[in-house]
Amino acid sequence: MENSNEEALFRGRSSRSCVRKGCQLYLSNFRRLLKASWIPAVLFAVCYSVIGTIAVIQFPRLNLNAFVNPETAYTLLDDYIAIAIASLLALVLGGIMEIATYSCSFRLLDEHRNTGSIARRPRWIDFDRRWAWRALKGFVSTAIVCTIIYIVLYAICALLGLAVGKMGGQTMVTTSAIIGLTTLLFLVTLPPLFYVLTKYMLDSNQRFWHSLLNNYKSGLHHWGLLFISLVMTVIILLLASIILLLPAIVVALANFQANLGVLFGDPLGMPSYIVPLTAIMMAFAGFVEVILRSGFHFIGYYCYGSIDTQEEEKKKFNQEIQNI
Repeated sequence: MENSNEEALFRGRSSRSCVRKGCQLYLSNFRRLLKASWIPAVLFAVCYSVIGTIAVIQFPRLNLNAFVNPETAYTLLDDYIAIAIASLLALVLGGIMEIATYSCSFRLLDEHRNTGSIARRPRWIDFDRRWAWRALKGFVSTAIVCTIIYIVLYAICALLGLAVGKMGGQTMVTTSAIIGLTTLLFLVTLPPLFYVLTKYMLDSNQRFWHSLLNNYKSGLHHWGLLFISLVMTVIILLLASIILLLPAIVVALANFQANLGVLFGDPLGMPSYIVPLTAIMMAFAGFVEVILRSGFHFIGYYCYGSIDTQEEEKKKFNQEIQNI
């Protein structure tokens, strides 16, 4: 069984094939994924609900009060501090829970890599702290690398902007243009990191920082495969999100329109249960989002298998050439 799985995973594939196989594996094991990851996914949904409810109800209402009654704006300072602290805590805890949810996906994928299938989960409470810790290290390390890359690219773009300004005798490149160019270049550097993270998670022999450069080079050699796979995945998940999150979108828009109407003198006109309704809709949106985004890793799984296969074939070919 293991050999057949090796042949199925470690085989050269096109980006389209990686996306198709990843979606098939994701959908065919959706219930197993849900059963394995529902605990951190629910906790993430709670944090998402806190941030979403604050964003569409509490924060706009505070701003309205400050705008309508500017003489009492200073009295709202405590409320602003409270929602800022709540948002920050929810953001940090939500990020940890999101990573924990993804660790469940990688655990299932590792099982599929070793056995050729994903077994039914024996119980509803099925969480592996070892995988969660490895995922936390992997995602945090990747975030650190992304931050360093962005800072370096921004510095380079800023220096180029200054050079162009000196040549022209005036400020010709605005800060917005520098940020836009930096972001565009940063997005170009991301696909190889997708491979770096996936390989680190699925290969227990990998050490993130020790193998970062070699793995990034391998991902860079297959930039086209990774880029097209990511773009196709984003489009698919975006369309699925729009359809599944329509209730949450409608509730958010209703709150926005109600608060906008207050600025023009209209009554708020929202039912008394709008806060719990918004919280529930946002929690549902958060749960759906984190489960959907887990699909990224199923596609990355086949990209990883394809890249490793092609790299191994390249090494064998080079060795044969040298022996000749």
